Amino acid sequence: MYSIIIWSLASVTNQPTFTITPPIFWLILGVVLGAIELLIIKTQPQKYRYYVLMMGVAALIESFILWRGAIAFQFNWTMVMYEDFDWQIFYWMGIALALSIWIRPILIVRKKFVIPEATEATTISEIFPGETGMVIYEGASWKARNEDSQGAIAPRQKVYVLRREGNTLIVVPDRLIHINS
Repeated sequence: MYSIIIWSLASVTNQPTFTITPPIFWLILGVVLGAIELLIIKTQPQKYRYYVLMMGVAALIESFILWRGAIAFQFNWTMVMYEDFDWQIFYWMGIALALSIWIRPILIVRKKFVIPEATEATTISEIFPGETGMVIYEGASWKARNEDSQGAIAPRQKVYVLRREGNTLIVVPDRLIHINS
C-alpha cells in the first residue's frame, strides 16, 4: 500500500521519491572512505596511513559546503543535478591535498630516535678538543664533537657516544671512560 502512495506522489510531482543530490553524494562518499580507512589502517605502512581518511574528511567538508550553499542561496538540486561536477571534484581534491599536508602529519606518531647511553663509535678523522670531526656509528658516518677538553682523538680510535645534539654526536675517547671506571 505504501509503495502505491509513493509511486502516485512521484508520478504527480514527476520526481523520484529520493534523489541523490551532490551534498548527499559527498556525504556518502566521505562516510565510505572513512570506514575504509578504519578497516585497512593496520595493513598499511605508516608512511601511507590516513590518506584515505583525509579524502573522506574532505568529502564531508565538501558535502557541508554544498549543503550550506544550497540553504543560503535557496538552491533546488532537482533543477540542476550534476552540472559543474568537475568543479566539485577539483575542490574536493584541493581540500584533500590541504588536509594531507597540514593535518595528516599531526596524526602520525613517529618514534623518536634516541641514542643509548655510552655506545661505541670509531673516529674517521682526528677530532681536536671542542671541535667537530667524523665518526662511524652503526655503519653510517656522523659529525661528532669531542667533549674531552684535554686531548685530541686520533683517527680510527674507539670513542663512546654520550648524546646527540641535532645531527652531531657528542663523543669522548675510550681512555676517558676507562679512567673514570
